[in-house]
Amino acid sequence: MAPQISGTVDKKLFGLYLSDHLAGATAGQGRIERMARDFTDTPFHAELAALATQIREEREYVRGLVGDFGLPRRTPRRAAAWVAERAGRLKLNGRVVSRSPMTLVLESEFMRSAVIGKLGLWQTLHDLSGDLGLDGSRFDGLATKAREQIATLDRVHEYARRRSFYTNRGS
Repeated sequence: MAPQISGTVDKKLFGLYLSDHLAGATAGQGRIERMARDFTDTPFHAELAALATQIREEREYVRGLVGDFGLPRRTPRRAAAWVAERAGRLKLNGRVVSRSPMTLVLESEFMRSAVIGKLGLWQTLHDLSGDLGLDGSRFDGLATKAREQIATLDRVHEYARRRSFYTNRGS
C-alpha cells in the first residue's frame, strides 16, 4: 500500500517542506561528492566517500517520497540549490587556483549544518509517520545514521581546523 497524506496534515505545506529538503539534499549531495573527490589526501577519504553514498541514497529516498505522495516536483527549488552549491565553491579564501588549507574547515562546517537539517527532517517524518502511512521506525534509523554522519563530520572538522590556520600544517 502506498503512503498517503491524511486529512490532518496540510498537504501544501508538507509538500513545500519536503521539496525544500529535497533541494537541500541536492546541494548536499553535490558538496559531499566533491569533498570525497577533492580530499583523497586526508585520513578521512574513505569516510567521506561512504558519506557521499549514504547521502545520495537518502536523497533518492526523499525524491521517492515526493513521488509516492504525488507532490509536485519543484524543479526551480532544486535548480536554485544546485546553483547555490556551485556558487558556494567560489570562496574568497585567498587562493585562486590552489586549494586553501581552510577549505576543508568550511566544507565540513557546511555539511555538518546540512546533516543537522536532515536530522530535523527525519525527526519530523517520524512524528508525522502515522498520518502519512509510513513506518516511523525507518526514520529512527535514519536519524541515528544522521547522528553518525554528524560525528564523522565533527572528526573531519577537528582534523582540518587543527591544521588549517598554522604555517606548519602537518602537525
